[in-house]
Amino acid sequence: MVYQGKPSAGCQNCRKRKIKCDEAVPACSQCINTKRQCPGYVPRFDLVLRDQTKAVRRKAQRKKQQQDEGPKLPSPPQSASSEEPASTTWAFVNPGGDPSRAIAKRYSSNEPVPRMFNDFPEQQAICAFFLDFVLLPRHPDSNQGHLEHLLPLYANTSAESPLSLATSSVALMISGGSPTRRNDQQLGRTIFGKALQKTRAAIRNAAESRKDETLMAVLLLGLFEKITTTATAPSDVQRSNMARTHNAGAAALIMHRGPENCKSSLSVGLLFSVRSQLVEHAIEEGTSFKRCPDGLSAMFKSLPQNAAARLTSAAINIADLRSGAKSALLLPRNSDSEKEVNALLEYAISVDLLVAAWPDSLAEEWMWNSAEHFELPPASVSRDAYIYKDRMDVYVDLWVESIWNAYRSARMKVVTIILDCIAWLGKPFEPQWYWRDIYAKMITQEMVDDMCASVPYALGTKTLGGPRDRKGVEYPYNGTQKASENHRRAAAALGGWHLLEPMKTSLKTTCLREGQKEWVKAQMARIWRIYSLQAAEGNADPMYDRYSFDFPF
Repeated sequence: MVYQGKPSAGCQNCRKRKIKCDEAVPACSQCINTKRQCPGYVPRFDLVLRDQTKAVRRKAQRKKQQQDEGPKLPSPPQSASSEEPASTTWAFVNPGGDPSRAIAKRYSSNEPVPRMFNDFPEQQAICAFFLDFVLLPRHPDSNQGHLEHLLPLYANTSAESPLSLATSSVALMISGGSPTRRNDQQLGRTIFGKALQKTRAAIRNAAESRKDETLMAVLLLGLFEKITTTATAPSDVQRSNMARTHNAGAAALIMHRGPENCKSSLSVGLLFSVRSQLVEHAIEEGTSFKRCPDGLSAMFKSLPQNAAARLTSAAINIADLRSGAKSALLLPRNSDSEKEVNALLEYAISVDLLVAAWPDSLAEEWMWNSAEHFELPPASVSRDAYIYKDRMDVYVDLWVESIWNAYRSARMKVVTIILDCIAWLGKPFEPQWYWRDIYAKMITQEMVDDMCASVPYALGTKTLGGPRDRKGVEYPYNGTQKASENHRRAAAALGGWHLLEPMKTSLKTTCLREGQKEWVKAQMARIWRIYSLQAAEGNADPMYDRYSFDFPF
């Protein structure tokens, strides 16, 4: 596909008459005023990825070359055709789009020619966003986010709709994570402001507020806020307030829509996403999930249960458990507080048993396998930089791996509370609790080891570059078939995000073997380099001390 400019999304009548179409629904104002029958609009995603004939491609290339070269472009040296080898390419490099600054530069066959037609960052970012984050195949039992439902909604929305603008803002912020596309983030912030205004207007409209498009726009705006927090490194309170605001808005919109508007498969998928985000935030905050309104809880309970949803259902109890631990473990020691901590300990053990039963419900294909091969860079780089204790596992896909790590993170959180309760009661050496203490520490080590073994599958040998840079990156594999292109694309874009939350949880445990926390910190630093995440200026401590971001894919 050759890009030939921003596609017109107007109706066919306006395009034939060569006038501006306002793309109103169900008919544009131009057709209404002239009493014509409006034929409707071509889906915008089809326009961006439209096919072109050879004649159209040649015409577009000639027109674009004339625009970019200008009237007075320097010519390559005359000797280029006779003295240079056939593998040499001459290209006009046009810095900043200014024709007066265009220069002819020679590139050898092993040196890539830069992209010269780079005037439409929004369309490029959107295409990359759909290819790298939305359209990748995933195991159906791992669906728990909202991006897998974006395409059918986006394909039928207008250019200036809240959903379209929210999608553009998120795509540009992600694209701006690449060192060569920093300006995309500023454009993304500008479009985010427009998307926010349009979404507020849609929420106030009785009909628009009940549409799936509006709920998806709200979820995407929340995703945009989560992405931007990585650049500003806000305080825990600010970050929590932002998450609480967006989650409360999405929950209120679900309640307003009512059960009658949550029956389609797409609506159910969005409901899954809202529930997952509410549970994650409640666990992070240590807020009881019992505060969820009864009407919303009833809608959540009616949802079909895939593997990801079953884990979320079990993890709901962790929010209540952490809420109780925040108060009980700070009480002064007396008979009443001992009874409360003992009750908390028994509850923590029951929650651990509930979460530990989740793997028993999984299909055989969900189980990971030890990798046989992993082609590492030259020996100048230590093997330990990529692999912990010579263990590396492979999974069905990246999303299955991320849900396994969510399970490990959940168990680490529960087991940490069990150990804290035993320590508070001062009973680590009593026969009743001695083996429970040993078992809890063993489970913690097992969960962290399994998480560390998943790092090569998610990150491979990638150390630098943006989310789209996957050239030369190797991943562990079995047999003779290396990692698929789908996995390379997904891992480059999402692999690090999926690891951050379980890594952060592992660093809060207290019973790991020597050197393991340092290895986890080094992997987090690698993720920060890949996605251009940085600690606040002047803060020498790693960001994991204040970092609480989970990419919801």
